[in-house]
Amino acid sequence: MKSAGKTDIGLVRKVNEDNYICEMLDPDSKTWVFIAADGMGGHNAGEVASTMAVQEILSYMRSNIEALSMEERHIRDLIRNSILHANDKVYKKSILNTHYMGMGTTLSMGLVKGSEFYIGHVGDSRIYLIRDSGITRLTEDHSLVAELIKIGTIQPEEAKHHPQKNVITRALGTEYALEVDIASYALKDKDIILLCTDGLSNMVEDEEIRQIIAGAKDMENACDMLIDKAKHGGGYDNITAIVIQINEGGDCDDR
Repeated sequence: MKSAGKTDIGLVRKVNEDNYICEMLDPDSKTWVFIAADGMGGHNAGEVASTMAVQEILSYMRSNIEALSMEERHIRDLIRNSILHANDKVYKKSILNTHYMGMGTTLSMGLVKGSEFYIGHVGDSRIYLIRDSGITRLTEDHSLVAELIKIGTIQPEEAKHHPQKNVITRALGTEYALEVDIASYALKDKDIILLCTDGLSNMVEDEEIRQIIAGAKDMENACDMLIDKAKHGGGYDNITAIVIQINEGGDCDDR
């Protein structure tokens, strides 16, 4: 498996409130964890929320790493509980400090264990699977425009220009209780996974994303090209991309 991750402030924002990790979680079980988080809140609190979320999840998973050797349901529980743990930490910090009141973050995480891929997701950051000549979004946006599309009030092509496109309906740290989307997928050799914040997905169409990654010389170059494309489209938000290539039986070059 090979991977790379990069984040960029974009062309408009004064602070980068995105955070990400690409980490080896357990070498014995060949498990890696990837997280992309997009913070929100005044007084730069979004940066605090996304940083806390990433760190708390990683800490929780390392403290409960024995779950990785158990059944699939235990791994799913590990992902869900790690996100709920982070939600509790961020939420409590937000209510104890007026500067952080109302802060929160989107969060999309992927755990690769052998040929299995587990997802934990809250908000409108995204996870894509690129397989052969197709690209599939594995996550559902928790946003107002996504709800409007679902009930038929607006068409998908109207979403990018909708005046309330930035309204999130579910985020980590904004409320005491949190519902987390959990899923798992079987991976194949040469599959490519992309985790990204909406600074990328709002600027670059899905098929463009697939073509850019297909034309990149390596995973790091893919991240650079994706970020450059988002900035060329306006760069109105922070931009984060994590690109992972599955190479069964090949060398590991995680970073």
